[in-house]
Amino acid sequence: MTRVRLPALGLPTLALCLTATLALAGCGGDDDKGSDSDTAASTDAGADGGADAGATDTGSASKDTGSTSKDTGGGTQDTGAAPKVSCGDALLCQTECGKGDTKCLEACLDDVSDADKTTLKDIGTCAVDLCKDVTEGTAAEQDCAFAKCHDKYAACGGYGAGSATCSATVACLAGCTLTDFACRLKCMQAADKGAVNGAKAVAGCISTECKGVEDEDKLASCIADKCAKPVEVCGFTEGFGCTDISFWVAKCKQTSQLEPNNCRGIMKGMASAEGRKAYDEYDTCKAQCAQSVNIVGCWYEKCSDKASACFAKNGSKNCQDVDKCVKSDCDGVGGAASCIKACLVTAKAPSQDAFLTYEGCMTRNMDTKEAKTAKCKFPYSQDKCIPVIKGQFCGNEAQNCFTDQ
Repeated sequence: MTRVRLPALGLPTLALCLTATLALAGCGGDDDKGSDSDTAASTDAGADGGADAGATDTGSASKDTGSTSKDTGGGTQDTGAAPKVSCGDALLCQTECGKGDTKCLEACLDDVSDADKTTLKDIGTCAVDLCKDVTEGTAAEQDCAFAKCHDKYAACGGYGAGSATCSATVACLAGCTLTDFACRLKCMQAADKGAVNGAKAVAGCISTECKGVEDEDKLASCIADKCAKPVEVCGFTEGFGCTDISFWVAKCKQTSQLEPNNCRGIMKGMASAEGRKAYDEYDTCKAQCAQSVNIVGCWYEKCSDKASACFAKNGSKNCQDVDKCVKSDCDGVGGAASCIKACLVTAKAPSQDAFLTYEGCMTRNMDTKEAKTAKCKFPYSQDKCIPVIKGQFCGNEAQNCFTDQ
């Protein structure tokens, strides 16, 4: 079998999140300024068409290598003939195989049609032939493969099969770690087919103009200064302020040397100058509370004015009230962004932030092995999934939310 040569995902800048995957992602023109599509928690489309990217229980990537068929969650049709897995599902399956795991790579092709096998082979051949001068497994190889083999990835990936808008897809991709190709592939599959060109324009600009920029604030400034037009076309900037940055940054996976991402810098770069300023001032103030026993109480005490500047629309309720609203109106954490924001504005500014911190922790951990074991899939079970994730990963965030005063 000809090995599909999937490039390693370690780009030091947004090139990783965007050039490799966003170049193929769908983004819609009528985007409602990027605030109404949910890409945070699973690959299911939210009520407003968002792509929820954290959960990996799509059925398409798991395989029973002891059998001649795979449960691909819809990729297999009971037509009486041998079941077939789509090219996109097979590609996703292969991305989750370990490096050099030939048996796994071959198993992913068990139920793939001959035509799709040819397409997958073409992807590998293209990457090898056109990027042979680039060191295999490097970020540069990834850039090269996606730039020069774009049409072949697009022909296979199932991109544009969902309804996520351009800005929601950018946010989804930004939330993936630099090494998680499967995450970004799901973002693309959940995207709106009509937005490919807009997303590709954002990706190309950032990859070209901000290449090598790793510092969060410098990356944000670079994107804002040099990529304003494609970012605006994608649905950001105008109306995308401090609240929106907070909403998406809360869902960014924590970066580390082994699993880096540029999520914060990317999302800040999508916002208006006023939004970035308000976010940075509030974020700096909150740093004073990092060691407090009651972190949210400290926000109320020390940063109330800056929180109100960030969350300009607010009411009188608390974080736990927002959670009740989200459960009743939005199917819980990971629900449609527009629905969650409607619940948010009923609460005081620090409480809004407390809920986003809690929900962000929950949604970004919906792709863990613990979440898979609990069969987490949106809408997330309140008695099986949510307690597991909360207990394993988000105890402090939950405590801060539910005792925010």
